[in-house]
Amino acid sequence: MDKLKTSIIIIVLIIASLTGYYYYAHTANTSKIIIFTAGSLKIPLDETASKYREKYGVNIYIEASGSVEAIRKVTDLGREADIIAVADYRLIPKFLVPNHTSWYIGFATNQVVLIYTDKSKYHEILENNPSEWYRILMRNNVKWGFSDPNKDPCGYRSVGIIGLASIYYNDTSILENLLLNKTNIEVERVNDTLDLIVPADLRVRENSNLIIRSKSVDLISLVEAGTIDYAFEYLSVAVQHHLKYIRLPDQINLGNPEYGDFYGKVIVKILVGTDKEKSLAMSPIIYGVTVLDNAPNRSEALKFLEFLLGYTGREIFEENGQPYLEKFIVYGEVPEELGSIVGSGS
Repeated sequence: MDKLKTSIIIIVLIIASLTGYYYYAHTANTSKIIIFTAGSLKIPLDETASKYREKYGVNIYIEASGSVEAIRKVTDLGREADIIAVADYRLIPKFLVPNHTSWYIGFATNQVVLIYTDKSKYHEILENNPSEWYRILMRNNVKWGFSDPNKDPCGYRSVGIIGLASIYYNDTSILENLLLNKTNIEVERVNDTLDLIVPADLRVRENSNLIIRSKSVDLISLVEAGTIDYAFEYLSVAVQHHLKYIRLPDQINLGNPEYGDFYGKVIVKILVGTDKEKSLAMSPIIYGVTVLDNAPNRSEALKFLEFLLGYTGREIFEENGQPYLEKFIVYGEVPEELGSIVGSGS
């Protein structure tokens, strides 16, 4: 009996050993990449990752959130990631340089639009006269929304666009009725600029028709269900989700570099009241990406970024309404693996 028990134990140990070896052999060398990204980049990144996975057999984990939130997962929570991709390239130097990375690339563009459906109140008026957009949002029976400015660039851009609209249309009631009377956001006029101050504990006033969610894509299901009538979104998001939308004037939609100086007349201050407070002058929308210094899968991440910034990535992003810049914006000493891509901007 003792010999039988001994034999069984030996067999179990051998099986366990072989099983452990099999697991190690098939996982230890399995390449992977971890990406924290803006919600508005999720769909084109998923498509690009799928192409990369088919070609190279690399597992890519993509976690979407608001851009500020994506960055703070690393800076505040200490989570590991390889690539950070954000909807405003300026967030990288503000939050990640120099402690987490020393370089970044601005690579794609977008603009903000107002999305709606056939269920949205007064959509016929909007379609016939798009310049009525802010008057429609002012109506008490119209529900509308934007994302949290403290977590998501589309949120602070939406706030900035409302500020720009008050200047562009020369109508201070836009700012009063769409922001100041509905939230605890405050305004300061400094010389030629309009400073919009967003407290870290941003609140929507009781019985308001304004809805705020963590990231802009969270508003899509609310619009589609008719829970809210309108929402500020990126053009790319509207295209990707086959939503109806109206374009805002170039002077306020943050999509036309020719109006960069005008955009800069509004500054949005986020996370006010904390040591994370940042001032963000409105500017043309440019997406940014970097590989972190302590990326656990750095070599593979750089290969993926080369793929992303190359022909395949460009084609996928343009199909999804996020065209690449003719020439990338480059800061710092970019790794040599990306030299040819960054140098050509294509």
